[in-house]
Order: sequence, then C-alpha cells, then structure tokens
Amino acid sequence: MPPEAALFPGFSDLFLRRLSLLRFRPRPGIPGKGAGEHLVRKGGASVEFSDFRTYSYGDDFRLVDWNSYARLDRLFVKVFRDEEGFVLHLLLDRSRSMDWGQPNKLLFARRLAAALGYIALSAYNWATIQTLPDEWSFPEHRGRRMIPELFRFLRDLPTGGACELGTVLAEYARQHRQPGLLVILSDALSPRGIEGGINRLLALGHQLVFLHLLAPDEITPTRAGEFELVDSEWGDRLEVSLDRFSLRTFAIFFERWRRSLQDYCQSRGVLYFLLPTTLSVEEAVLHRLLQRGLLQA
Repeated sequence: MPPEAALFPGFSDLFLRRLSLLRFRPRPGIPGKGAGEHLVRKGGASVEFSDFRTYSYGDDFRLVDWNSYARLDRLFVKVFRDEEGFVLHLLLDRSRSMDWGQPNKLLFARRLAAALGYIALSAYNWATIQTLPDEWSFPEHRGRRMIPELFRFLRDLPTGGACELGTVLAEYARQHRQPGLLVILSDALSPRGIEGGINRLLALGHQLVFLHLLAPDEITPTRAGEFELVDSEWGDRLEVSLDRFSLRTFAIFFERWRRSLQDYCQSRGVLYFLLPTTLSVEEAVLHRLLQRGLLQA
C-alpha cells in the first residue's frame, strides 16, 4: 500500500491506483508552468522532444530516459517543448455552514480536494489549496513527493468562521491574475451570493469548475415540528413551524435557488456539478467528474 493511503481515511490502495490513471483536461489557452506530464499545449499540433535535465527528487519516473541511464549511470528526465504542467487551484469552503449534515459537507469537501490534488500531483502538475475564509492555505507544490503533505493539510484542516463567499472569491481574483484551472468546493450558502466573485475570476480568464456540495436534508428536508433556526455563521435566529406542506414548499424554493445558480454557471462557461454528500468520493470522481469531461482516463 502506498504510504499516503494511510494518511486519509477511506482512501484505499485500489482507489489511489485508479486516481493515478486520471488526468485533468484544462481547456486550450490555460498557461502552463514548467515541464509536466499532463499537459498544456502552447501551440501547434505536435509534441516534440526538446531537451534533457538532471533528475530531481520527486520527478515522475515515467519521464526518465532509461537509455541515458544505461550508458551514463545517471538519471535524466525528458523535457518536451510543447508540453507544460499547469496549476490546479482548489478553493475550499470551510465556513461553519459547511460543517453540517449527515454525511458532513466539510468532510466530503476535504476528501474530494484530496482526490483532485492527488490526480494533479501524480501527473507532476502543480496544486495549491486556498481555504475560504482564507486563514489556511497549501502553497503551490508539484510532484508525488508532496502528496503526503497535501493529505496531512486536508486531514487536519479545522472549521472556519463566517464567510462572505463572493467577497473572498473576488479577493482571490485580485491576488491571482494569471489564468488557471480553479475548482471551487462549496455549498454556496452566502447571504449576498457568489456571482460577483465568479464574475471577477472569469474576467481574468480563469477556467472555473463549481462543485456544489449539499447535504440530503438541505435538498429534501424531512424533519417537521417547532424549531428555532440559528444561522451558524452570522447568528441570526428564526422561529419556524414546519409541517409537510411547508417542507415541500421549502424544497421547491431551495431547488429554484440551486437551479438558478446552475443556470448562471452554465451561461458563463463554468462547469457545474451538484454533488450530494450521500455520494462516495469514488462515485463523485470516477463517475460524475470523469463522465462530464473534467477528467480523462
């Protein structure tokens, strides 16, 4: 079993092997960064060998030139002129509203981020994680040697406080102006919405993917009775009486809100995925994300 399999609960050796065979499909025009295996084309239709460089710890052994090693007893890595690695930005909502639900939304988000980061690092691309709110971050790293560090970061990540998602996304856009592949993992429960922040990111040319993570009781609530609802982030309180009719009404309005967010994303070229926490990470990655073209085998 790979050592990183023991660092994240539920990540089996078989699941990690399947993840290592997947690659992201960034759209044409996303800038690359250094030589990589999964690969951003800078131009032209061919991939041409360019040069060798000395092997460094963490380089992918699939890029090693074994003929040179047989002759010189030294490891060299092939570099291709039209191939570059890319940076995967994972923007992970860890606000209090995410730390809710059965199964828990924040745990689901951390596991998804771990799987996506594993795919990027396994292909010798770059990965970075920014939490929302943004007190915690995992800086840009590349290569399989950084997988245990990424897993430890996500495993130990605490819950944050209140978060105005639109504002923090706009701030991320201000700090990261070079276009990249950005994956947002969030429940999108923000009083002022998230559209403004997404617009700022799109204006800079970022390729956006929105993973909308919701607990089953948010999509279809089932508990009737007298309740005092407390906003976990902002502290607002509301006394409600829920019967079967009001539960159905809530479900209808909630679906309208979710659908409007989905339509907004699709109208602007943002790849949108509804991922209930009842899904396993294997189902979410190996079926939903793979079938919709974010990933390729």
